[in-house]
Amino acid sequence: MNYKNLFQSTGVTNVGLIGTGAFGQSFLDQARLIPGIKVSVVCDQDIGIAEDACRHAGIAPEDLKICHTGSDANDTIASGKTAVVSDALLLMDQPIELVIEASGMPEAGAKHALAAVENGKHVVMVTKETDCVVGPALNRLAEKAGLVYTPADGDQPSLLIGLISWAETLGFEIGCAGKAAELDFVYEPGLKTITRGDQTAPLIKKDLLALAGGAAEQGISRRRRSLESLPQFSVADLCEMAIVINATGYDFDAPQLHAPIARIIEMPEIMCDRADGGILQKEGVIDMVNCLRRPDEISFAGGVFVIVKCRGRETWQLLKDKGHLVSRDGSRAMIFRPYHLLGVETATSVLAASRLKLSTGGTDPEPRVDVGVRASQTLQQGYRLTLQPDHSIAGVVPEILSAKKMASDSPIPYYMAAGHKLKHRVDRGRLLTYGMIDHDPKSCLWKLRQEQDELFGSRGHK
Repeated sequence: MNYKNLFQSTGVTNVGLIGTGAFGQSFLDQARLIPGIKVSVVCDQDIGIAEDACRHAGIAPEDLKICHTGSDANDTIASGKTAVVSDALLLMDQPIELVIEASGMPEAGAKHALAAVENGKHVVMVTKETDCVVGPALNRLAEKAGLVYTPADGDQPSLLIGLISWAETLGFEIGCAGKAAELDFVYEPGLKTITRGDQTAPLIKKDLLALAGGAAEQGISRRRRSLESLPQFSVADLCEMAIVINATGYDFDAPQLHAPIARIIEMPEIMCDRADGGILQKEGVIDMVNCLRRPDEISFAGGVFVIVKCRGRETWQLLKDKGHLVSRDGSRAMIFRPYHLLGVETATSVLAASRLKLSTGGTDPEPRVDVGVRASQTLQQGYRLTLQPDHSIAGVVPEILSAKKMASDSPIPYYMAAGHKLKHRVDRGRLLTYGMIDHDPKSCLWKLRQEQDELFGSRGHK
């Protein structure tokens, strides 16, 4: 695909950016190098952080202006300067065509995306915490308004949806698709240790790196037990894969996904049906892996993959001879993209929305699954489900489950429960439900979820 041909129309897309964390900063840095994009207004709840982000991106101080009113921001943009604001709702009346929502806060993400659509602006949604709860509703509302709501290239949901759609376009049958965790498991031969980020575990068993032929499930279980001191999945992983399931219609195979610790070359052998020697109970599913590698081997951290069926043995033998990852029996192959670049590559989603009126996500996402919340310990009445910086909540674990309409006894999505108190005691092992949560009746996220139920009816809910 020649991207210059794809986005060849002239003109400039004026963009408003909400959130200047790592993702927002990386987009801001790269956007200044793209002729067809201008970031006209930058927002962060801490206006000083927003101003610093602009300066780090190379915007001269004289080309910035801190604005506290909509009219001031409008005048600043009209003068060719970049407006810096702390109130995201000030963006909605500005002469911009598209809003990038990268606040990372589920309630704020819902409020900002809805306001953008209501004010005639496309939305590139980086805040997956919002997208996995009400993304289908926001997509449907944007479509009705003649606008585009899309996940962001640079993050795994959009990139994996793109890889799946590419494979399907070429006629591949996909047995499994997914992402690699954000951090690899790195084996240090000299030290006999496995390191994940800033955590290290000893290599207890010498054969940990080898899977016995035809016994993938046992080998993977052995690795998991040996390295149980290292995190093997996060709520962010489940959140991102839930978005992909909702966008593509593929299924899931385990509530917390299988998340095997696996070497890249093993994946065509592992991520397949048990009858074929793999770990899956069924195929046609979305999952994730933890990449196990040596320091001198390629990283797969944050990459995406598809496992496809090999039709045409001669062709795939030729590809195997060229170094492509094909299973030993020649029946499956893995095609993968071993990186994601955060906001550095989000421009393709921006341009697809503004110039082609297309999403880089699913064509018609539905509320098929949620990330639910299960108590891992007994929780008392009044307990606040406080979201930690890594998005974990003490006392609960996330899991993927079939989406249900809002009702007192229906499982509540993880990011709708986050931040709220429990109305009464919850015993260990129970799924949290809507009726257990003392929520703010004015919550935009909750109202959008109700609207999502109305928009889709029984469709998409199991």
